[in-house]
Amino acid sequence: MSEEWTFAIDAEEVEEEDVMPLEISGKEIAIYRAKGKFYASSDKCTHGDAYLSEGVVVGEVIECPLHQGRFCIKTGKALSAPVSSPIEVFETKVDDGKIYIRMVTA
Repeated sequence: MSEEWTFAIDAEEVEEEDVMPLEISGKEIAIYRAKGKFYASSDKCTHGDAYLSEGVVVGEVIECPLHQGRFCIKTGKALSAPVSSPIEVFETKVDDGKIYIRMVTA
């Protein structure tokens, strides 16, 4: 298993309390900016067939646009019904104004 940092997006493209959709290595990813920090998760809700990148960010929480389930963008934890399964989260870093995501591959 290897872990590599992959360029995701320029930091200036993600506004505070916003989310941006990306595709990286064939995976649909959502990049968030909250309280000046960047986070990344799978873009698909674990409850319904919805993209979290179409949802609303409030603080460190993303609300799914389909059924209003909420997830912690830091940990992926499901926070409110109807969601019960966590979303996959990825480590991020910022280097020279660019956001990178640590992708784990088999």
